Amino acid sequence: MVNDMKKGFTLVELLGVIVILGIIGVITVPLIISVVNDSKDNANDIQEETIRRAAKNYIQSHVYTLPEECETESGCMLTIKQLKDAGYLEEKDLKNSKTDEVIADDITVKVFKSNNKYKYEYPVK
Repeated sequence: MVNDMKKGFTLVELLGVIVILGIIGVITVPLIISVVNDSKDNANDIQEETIRRAAKNYIQSHVYTLPEECETESGCMLTIKQLKDAGYLEEKDLKNSKTDEVIADDITVKVFKSNNKYKYEYPVK
């Protein structure tokens, strides 16, 4: 006799696999979202530090031609555009990795002197 039964998965087996995949999804999706958000935060922190370093390099190169207000605690402001034009930042648009917004060229870095050392504040509070 020939066996006419079709081979395949039963409904219970398929539901079991779907439940297992659902559990795996519930566990992994929040972890993946957390990793993505952490990487955006890290990228944003690195970009902020890059802008502060660009301002520091600019000040070190122009230390003898700085306006007097840079020598005080009230400080002076450097714009992103100034740093780009002077070659301390790339000409491309900078983006906030958290919000995906373009950082405008008129955003400033505050430079001031405290205890005979220059300090760089970005973002300006």
